[in-house]
Order: sequence, then structure tokens, then C-alpha cells
Amino acid sequence: MLKTLFVIAITAGISSTALAAGGGDATGIFLESKALEDMIFKTINLLIFLFLLKKFAGKPIARMLSSSAVNTKKEMDDAKSDLAEAKKKLEDYQSKLANMESELEERRKSALAVIETEKAQMIEDAVNQVEKLEEQSQARIEQDILKAKAEIREFLVNESVKMAEEAIAKEIGSKEQKALFENYAKFIKESA
Repeated sequence: MLKTLFVIAITAGISSTALAAGGGDATGIFLESKALEDMIFKTINLLIFLFLLKKFAGKPIARMLSSSAVNTKKEMDDAKSDLAEAKKKLEDYQSKLANMESELEERRKSALAVIETEKAQMIEDAVNQVEKLEEQSQARIEQDILKAKAEIREFLVNESVKMAEEAIAKEIGSKEQKALFENYAKFIKESA
């Protein structure tokens, strides 16, 4: 690299001196001695400057350029690895999203199945309760019917006894009642 800079510097120095020297003089290509001395002095100064630059700043500049290249390469590698990692994460998220969608569908189906099961259980419980209520109502009705029959029987017996008493009282006179009473009293004395 330093050789390239050296060649460029010499070429630039000679061509600039040649152009400056050819500024209207009749000699043309030939340079004046003062201009030649200037050109040689400038070229020597440039060479000394390049030598000193290489001697004292060559390694730091090379390190800086190398470090810059290494850093750039590292940044590129990091960017590539970050890009690859981002692509991997994107694929993971896409697969997780697909899994979530299928999991949500499974949960929805599961929830619907549970709802249907609970619905069937609720219907069955309601039917059982209705049957129990019907059985209880039927038992109450039957009890009420038996109670009513007993009350009717009692009423009929009481009414029959009243009617019989009234009929007996009309048909049997006081003499016959007195005889019945005496026979009954006699019967009680004998049994006692």
C-alpha cells in the first residue's frame, strides 16, 4: 500500500512541476532549473513525509484500518446472526400461533362438549325432579282421597245413626223404650 502511495506521489509531483513549468516559456518541455529544484525539493519532502508516516503511523493506521474492517466484519456477522435468530423466532412464533389456533379450537370443542354434557345433566335432573313432584303429588292426592273417603264414611255413619235414632224414636213408643232400657240394665247387671 505504501508503494502505491509512493508511486502516486512521484507521478503527481512530476506532472504538477511539468505543468507549472510549461506556462508560456518558449522552451516548452525543458524545465527551468529553479522549477526543477522546486520539483525535486517537493518530491523529497513528500518522500520524507511518506517515510515518516510509514515509520511512525504505519502500524497504527494499518491497525485502525484492520480494526475497522474487523469491526465491520464482526458487525456484519452479528447482523447476520441476529437476522437468523430473528427468522428463527419468527418461525417459532408462527408455529406457536398455529399451535395456539389449534389449541383454541380444541378448547372450544371441549367447552362445547362440556356444555352439552351439563345441558343433558340439567335436563335429566329436571326430568327427575318433575317425576318426583308427580309422585309426591300423586301420593298427596291419594292421601287426600283416602282422607276424604274416611270423612265421608264417618259423615255417612253419623248421619245413618241419627236417621236410625230418629226412625227408632218415631216407631218405638215410650213403653217399648222403657222395656228396652230395663232389659239393657238387666243385661249389664248380669254381665257385671
